Amino acid sequence: MIQIDVEVPDRPGELAKLAAILGDAGINIDAIGAESAGGRSYVSLIVNQPMQAREAMMKSGYACSTRTVLVVRLDDKPGALAALARKLGDAGVDVVSAIHLGTVGGHAQVALGVDNLERARSLV
Repeated sequence: MIQIDVEVPDRPGELAKLAAILGDAGINIDAIGAESAGGRSYVSLIVNQPMQAREAMMKSGYACSTRTVLVVRLDDKPGALAALARKLGDAGVDVVSAIHLGTVGGHAQVALGVDNLERARSLV
């Protein structure tokens, strides 16, 4: 799965503008995370057409990058994410992003951006 990270100005209406660019291109947002720091905002997206989304955003002047993320299925119970994060951390894997994809049937799916994808895959 591909995550797209987009840097946007920290001002009203930017999320609407970004979402409209994707919508106009026929791209569906499956999961999203956003934060602001130091006058900039950062939006992380999981979409149904990541390469087309990246192209549409870059054509509109947005700086963006992509990363392959690890999708994990966790029991939907307290401590499940902590146990996985501890296991990864103890093995020297740095988790640099996390997006909740949804919860169904007692299981949560989370997309994790990690600094060593192969090592992380071997641990889950």
